[in-house]
Amino acid sequence: MTRVLIDSNILVYAVDVSELEKHESSNKLLLDLAETGNAVLSSQNLAEFSRALEKSKSVSYNQIKLLVSHIASVFQTVNYNSDSVLKALDISSQYSIHFFDALLAATMEENFISEIITENEKDFKKIPWLKVTNPFT
Repeated sequence: MTRVLIDSNILVYAVDVSELEKHESSNKLLLDLAETGNAVLSSQNLAEFSRALEKSKSVSYNQIKLLVSHIASVFQTVNYNSDSVLKALDISSQYSIHFFDALLAATMEENFISEIITENEKDFKKIPWLKVTNPFT
C-alpha cells in the first residue's frame, strides 16, 4: 500500500471556514483518506497545525488539543530525529527550499513515503523523487 503524507495546510483548511471551498474540500479529503488508511502525518504537521490555529485565535486552546488528539487518533504519525534534521539541511541546500519543508521531505524519505498532499506545490515540486498532489487544482 502506498502511503501519502498530509501537509499542515490541509489540516488548517479543514478547520478554517474563511475559505469555504478549501474547507469543504479538505474535510472531504480527510474523510476519504481516513477510510483508505494510507495517509500519515508527521509530528511536525501536528505542531504546525497547532501553531497556525493558536496564532489565528479562532480556536480555543482546549479545542486545539481536542483537534490534535482526534487527528492523531485517526492518522498514523511519523517522527523525525537528528538524522532527519541533517538530511533536511542537505535537501534544503540542494533544492533551495525552506528548512521545515525539507524536514518534511526528509521524514517522508526515511519512512518510504513518496507523495505529499499539499497546497505548496512550488517548493515540494523541486524535489524530484516526491510526487506532489494539490487537492485544490
